[in-house]
Amino acid sequence: MSSSDRGHPVFAALFDRMSRSVEKRGMGRLRRELLSGARGLVVEIGAGTGLNFAHYPAGVTEVVATEPDPHMLKRAHEAAGRAPVPVRTEQARGEELPLEDETVDTAVATLVFCTIPDPDSALAEIHRVLKPDGRLLFLEHVRADDARLAGWQDRVQPIWSFFAGGCHPNRDSVAAIERAGFELERVEHFPFSPNVVVDKPHASGVARKPPQASD
Repeated sequence: MSSSDRGHPVFAALFDRMSRSVEKRGMGRLRRELLSGARGLVVEIGAGTGLNFAHYPAGVTEVVATEPDPHMLKRAHEAAGRAPVPVRTEQARGEELPLEDETVDTAVATLVFCTIPDPDSALAEIHRVLKPDGRLLFLEHVRADDARLAGWQDRVQPIWSFFAGGCHPNRDSVAAIERAGFELERVEHFPFSPNVVVDKPHASGVARKPPQASD
């Protein structure tokens, strides 16, 4: 059993409390704007405690919300009962999604690629389960373009990962999405730093699985 499967009980217990101020300072709005583009069958990668669930629009038929951490998943299951659309929670890693090939209309990843142990494998899985022309909606904090800030992210990464449930603040997730065979339809880079400077560079956008793509 991996550390992600065992979970981080202390971090999970504090996560919702820590997130409240972040959501009020703009993260909730960013989630709502991103998820307005979701439709059909959705797979959410690393759903955490279910902060996205309240923002899914009526065009979503079902959300399969995956989360490896059992302590997070317990809270996500409770949040699923309050969601405006059907949400099914599954204990699963992003690298091993419990879905058949080319069955999903929309994939969602918010603040998750920083933590997934193998983001390239997770993106390959998302590519596998998405239908041709399916969309990946993403919102991530990412590696800075500024060399000085990127260097700072590299230096603090070990201690940051230890205290933040395995989070890596210095990953170039947008490049990883393109490397996995997705076409970027829209991407916006912007600063968002409600707590610490290491979280400042963010990226939000939509990537598409090409219609003729094959895994």
